Amino acid sequence: MKNLKLFSFLIIASSLLFVQCTSDPIPGPAGADGVDGVDGVSTGPGTSTTELLAKKVFLGPQIDGIIDASWENAQVLQVVSEVPEPGDNVFQGYVGQKHDVEVRAQYDNEYIYFLAQWKDGQLNLNRDTWYYEDDGDPATIDWHQESNKPVFDGSGNKTREAFYEDKFAMQWDINNTTTNWNSQTCFATCHTGLGAATGYAKHYTIAAGEHTDMWHWKSVRNGIFYNQFDDKNVTDTPQDDARHGDAHVGGGYHNNKQTLSGVTVPKYYIPGKEYYYWITDLDINSSNAKLITAVDVATGILTDEDGNTINPSTEIRYQRDGETTGAFGMPSVYLEPFNGSRGDIEAASSFEGNGWTLEWKRKLDTGNDDDVIFDPVQEYPFGLGVFDNAAIAHAITAFLNLKFEQ
Repeated sequence: MKNLKLFSFLIIASSLLFVQCTSDPIPGPAGADGVDGVDGVSTGPGTSTTELLAKKVFLGPQIDGIIDASWENAQVLQVVSEVPEPGDNVFQGYVGQKHDVEVRAQYDNEYIYFLAQWKDGQLNLNRDTWYYEDDGDPATIDWHQESNKPVFDGSGNKTREAFYEDKFAMQWDINNTTTNWNSQTCFATCHTGLGAATGYAKHYTIAAGEHTDMWHWKSVRNGIFYNQFDDKNVTDTPQDDARHGDAHVGGGYHNNKQTLSGVTVPKYYIPGKEYYYWITDLDINSSNAKLITAVDVATGILTDEDGNTINPSTEIRYQRDGETTGAFGMPSVYLEPFNGSRGDIEAASSFEGNGWTLEWKRKLDTGNDDDVIFDPVQEYPFGLGVFDNAAIAHAITAFLNLKFEQ
């Protein structure tokens, strides 16, 4: 997310920011005169704005989303991530948003562990919600999904918020294959100004054989319920969408929609349930969730596999509700656990009212060619992104560097 409008804009900034990237991390709290270490005061592991130093431990923490005492000994990477302006209204409604982010890391002989916390004033799980809105035309179906981007009128005024999820991402080079990765990190794969046919912006590498590892935690899509990242990788095939899910057989998330009688409607629902944001394979296999098997195009009435009907004209739970809350009847996805290489990253998360805490681990070497291998004697430049109720718009911090305590 051609030498690019976003890249052209940001490479100027990168030349300035990269100067900061070369500075040493602060080894501990400031002394009496405000300068770290002067007066012999250094009581903590310290902070950095550019470097993530993984603490060497005998055995890493339990991944449960709870910050245990071991994290107190890890250096803190502190950054302010900001949503840039890539042009073409790609990030319209989000540009300039900032998030305070803190990241820590530990490693043992087998795994690397991460802890991230970021400020976010609102929990967003209402992703692409299904709703019913009668337009008065009996020839058209009135089941729709909320937009995953903010809606604007002709004058550029926002008329409706996006309906999406909160997310977090990191990107790494695989085997030193990606041109300019060490100086540009995630901007090396971010391309904009591509035109409407390709969605204006995409991530891809610029030559065959270049390969990056993209870790994408998606709160609704397996992040919260199955405690997994969506482990992806990026190649040089933008025409096919160069972001690929890592090798897997089945599993993952699926759009909760189908075509019946020539129209698009929800596929599964859970009778009587309100304010739920996903349906799981457990719900489906236990028949807690029901398959919708028919629709009356004129009335929007749905019929499920047991012969029960849903009349959206009388069941207000399925009707659009306000500018920001949306309907609370049917989610946009049904879930299965990721498997194979795509399910490499175990995670746990919590939202405390003013932000997210996310903890995760992955093997230093998974043995998969679509994953970065972490060798503790090497350094690994990376970038991170925070998505606040956003499909693609993300606050970015690039030019970061992972090191391992020896």
